[in-house]
Amino acid sequence: MTKLLFLFFLSLAALRVSAQDTIFAKSQEPLLVRVLEISKTEVSYKFYFNPDGIVHKIANSQILKIVYENGKTESKFELVKKTEGISYSGTKPGMFVIDDNHISIDNRDITHKEAFKLLLKRDVQLNSDELNLRLLSVESKKNAQIGFTIAGPVFLIGGAYLGRRNYYGPADKQKLQTYLLSGLGLFVASEVTAMIYKAVKNKQIRKAALMYNKEVFF
Repeated sequence: MTKLLFLFFLSLAALRVSAQDTIFAKSQEPLLVRVLEISKTEVSYKFYFNPDGIVHKIANSQILKIVYENGKTESKFELVKKTEGISYSGTKPGMFVIDDNHISIDNRDITHKEAFKLLLKRDVQLNSDELNLRLLSVESKKNAQIGFTIAGPVFLIGGAYLGRRNYYGPADKQKLQTYLLSGLGLFVASEVTAMIYKAVKNKQIRKAALMYNKEVFF
């Protein structure tokens, strides 16, 4: 009975694994995907576990073969025979795509810092007041993040310096510990605050990117 159950669950797992396309690439592990488009130069796909996520691309020259969910294998990418096909990205060139905490543009993942630089390249006269205010908010959060990031080590070193300076012997041990713990506490508080400002800043950047899309493309 136990063996039968084991074979049953094993067959279910096999069916689950075969329910997606698999791209075998030269320089990485096999990719479990849904192939969307094969062009003359690249293959567009989405990860099977995130069908609503962004579209990724891989050069045909990096692919060894593709095994489709129906078992069919395509092992030779003869570029001359491939057609351009239809794009399934659903986005326009230069449009930001927000996927949870990630940002991409033109099917390329970018950092929040890069996204913010791209946002700032546009003439502020073309932005709405709301978008400009959000960009200013991001700038202030960025400055606060930098300030607290720098302040942390300063507090830590300052606490150690004051403790050392006021320590003249065993009788001053408690005073030494007070300075050290105070510096350490301020260091931790500053770094945590910097991380909070970074999270808020990145959230504001994602909102600004969506607002930018709406103003430029709609």
